[in-house]
Amino acid sequence: MKCIIVEDELPAVKVIQNHLAHFSDLELVGTYHKAMDAFVEIQKNDGIDLIFLDIQLPQMSGIQLLETLGKFPSVILTTAYREFAMDGYDLEITDYLLKPISLERFAKAIAKVYKQHSKPHTISDFSATHTLSIFSDPFIYVKVDRENIKIKLKDIYYIESKKNHIKISTSTGAIITMASLSQIEERLPKQYFQRIHRSYIVGLEHIVGFTQSYVTIMNKAIPIGSFYKQSFSNSIQEYLL
Repeated sequence: MKCIIVEDELPAVKVIQNHLAHFSDLELVGTYHKAMDAFVEIQKNDGIDLIFLDIQLPQMSGIQLLETLGKFPSVILTTAYREFAMDGYDLEITDYLLKPISLERFAKAIAKVYKQHSKPHTISDFSATHTLSIFSDPFIYVKVDRENIKIKLKDIYYIESKKNHIKISTSTGAIITMASLSQIEERLPKQYFQRIHRSYIVGLEHIVGFTQSYVTIMNKAIPIGSFYKQSFSNSIQEYLL
């Protein structure tokens, strides 16, 4: 299926492009920063099957674009504001994604697109012959020396920044890879992992205790940075007695 991205923020474009790389039967045929540019392309090309559409765009919003088109292919709205996304349901969009967009949530939206197109069997991870496994046992690959190492997300206890590399502590041992904490943060589902310090991301299910200043994982006290205290408090609030 052919798809386009209509998004004026480059980091958001990169995230969608990276997620699309996991689906071998989705072909990105264009990226547009303005709704009007996308409008012209959609009018010319009736072979577009899916639009990733930001709501807040210069000159014309994503919602206004859909209203102008009248008839359009499958649409996944992308936005940082949940209340704006609901406007799209009156126009029969397929789904909406809240930024930052995790791979897991992205895959669920794509599954809805496949269902609309009656192609539930074609969801793929890296190739059309392998079923996307993030629904049952999600994982990532990280590069260690010259080899790409598979790590199951459920095995990740915490990730620590170490100058020009990161250390991933897992149930099977520590893995060192040349990457930044921000790079791996983009690839992890936010409902299971949280950055609590400029140097640490933690697996929420592996936290065995916490205070206002630190969390405990594997008998290690990991500090909570002042900038991250409120977001951590919000994420853990529903579990407190």
